[in-house]
Amino acid sequence: MAFFSRFFGKKNPLDIPLSQLNESKIKLEVQIQKIENEITSIDREIAALFERAKSARSKSEELTIATKIKTLNQRKKNLQATHMQLNKQLMLINNLAIIKENEAILKGTPTWKMLRNMSPEELEKNLANIQLDAQNFKENLDQMLGITDQTLSTGADFEGDEELAEIMKTIHAVKEGELEPETAAEKITGEEKEEKKEWPEEL
Repeated sequence: MAFFSRFFGKKNPLDIPLSQLNESKIKLEVQIQKIENEITSIDREIAALFERAKSARSKSEELTIATKIKTLNQRKKNLQATHMQLNKQLMLINNLAIIKENEAILKGTPTWKMLRNMSPEELEKNLANIQLDAQNFKENLDQMLGITDQTLSTGADFEGDEELAEIMKTIHAVKEGELEPETAAEKITGEEKEEKKEWPEEL
């Protein structure tokens, strides 16, 4: 993953100033919010296209709309993948910031010594496997250090790219009044399913 080395150079992550971590945290939060806003906008566009499909007069027009929906849906999937990756990076920054905030308490303890002896890659891998609690960070860290063989999850791939045939079928359901445009948009984008399966619950 090498997130720390890519963004902060070859220095030990524990030597990164807290101010620099907080600055990176703000930048990540802005990026995440921007992506969330774009995803919301895409959802509206897809719903509007299904509304427009209700008055489509030919199969050719329906196919054009379906193609636009497919393109937007793929864009949304790509954004969701990026969103998930940025959230993982934000968790790493948050975890490291908590350690830095409590550096004075940790120094001189076996926990601190083990953290300092880790390579940047090993520290990053371990910090990606937990979410530190500012109130119980010491217990969290001790638990983490006792489980050093866990590997960093790369996250599930986004699957199930909607085929034009399925979108066309949904368009017909909208035209026949069986589905509302908003419901059709949710069905095609799999919004509810993706959120439950792919996105982190909390940061």
